Amino acid sequence: MNKKINFQHIKHNFEDLEKIKISKSLDDTKVIGRNIGSNISNGDVILLSGDLGAGKTELVRYIVEGSGNNSFVRSPTFVLINNYIDKNNITHCDFYRINSNTEANELGIEEYYDSSTVIIEWPEKIIQNLPEDVIIIKIYFTDIENERKFMLYSTGIKSKTFIGKLK
Repeated sequence: MNKKINFQHIKHNFEDLEKIKISKSLDDTKVIGRNIGSNISNGDVILLSGDLGAGKTELVRYIVEGSGNNSFVRSPTFVLINNYIDKNNITHCDFYRINSNTEANELGIEEYYDSSTVIIEWPEKIIQNLPEDVIIIKIYFTDIENERKFMLYSTGIKSKTFIGKLK
């Protein structure tokens, strides 16, 4: 299934492509997410960039599960930020509805960067409020139905090391 993409992925000045993962099914996405989740720690910032329906929230669900956190993951599209407090503290943000950097400045997202793993859907909306060293996961539809391409980028030493640990 070829979906027309008019969505523009986040572009960071210092991004380096580190890994590409192909998911042919929800089970493959589960493996990818659990692998990421088993490696997260407070201070990690993961940006998920992808068009509507690409699987960002589904990936978050499995990252949370893989971290050992037993929280129920739901899309924070309307509340903007969900906190999952358990073995690992995870702050899950969805900024699809953010219209301007003024709104982003009022969220105070920076307060979470050191005390939890922050996972941000639609980071394109708050580009000026992001730390320099982040993990970027760009999710693409492919020509094959239900298949996704996950491209993992680093923007510094910490994110490069993180991605290097992934299977």
